[in-house]
Amino acid sequence: GGSVLKQVGMEARQDIRELIGGKVHLELWVKVRENWTEDAAFLRELGMGAESL
Repeated sequence: GGSVLKQVGMEARQDIRELIGGKVHLELWVKVRENWTEDAAFLRELGMGAESL
């Protein structure tokens, strides 16, 4: 339902805010790809292997 993405965004904003010492506007976009866990070439591009899932 997006709760993980929300948490990632909140933590990233806090980290960036601490680094730059000011307000941060951060937009996060997610692109969904069907059956991505079954695509060995795509997983290699991400630096992942099927065994890490």
